[in-house]
Amino acid sequence: MTKRLGALVCPLLVLAPVVLAQSDSALIGRAEALLKNLQGGRYAEVVKEFDPKMAQAIPEDRLRAVWEMMSAQFGAVKSIEERRSGELKGLQAVELILAFERERVVQRVVFGADGKIAGLAYNPANMAMLPAAK
Repeated sequence: MTKRLGALVCPLLVLAPVVLAQSDSALIGRAEALLKNLQGGRYAEVVKEFDPKMAQAIPEDRLRAVWEMMSAQFGAVKSIEERRSGELKGLQAVELILAFERERVVQRVVFGADGKIAGLAYNPANMAMLPAAK
């Protein structure tokens, strides 16, 4: 499964301690909106949320290519099975466990201190890093 999943990863940037300006539910909502934009082919809307380093590392055409490859391999996203939020390397992060038609995948979105997206990754669901909600 790991070889089949083309992970889209940008190094997590540890610039400053996180200011908890947004609640967990707001960040989860932003991660869900990112997913909906990808599903709707609105890649430019996603890239607008990236910090400058992410925008340079993952331009719109690369994001489109990765999402289209994942959709071709795994089918459509059927549901969000689980929502997790917490801190990773000093930054706020959200993980959505996604049930595609043929695979379970974790979407990890990391938010920088400025609220912009500083990291985005898709990995097998068993590679989730945040603890499950209790």
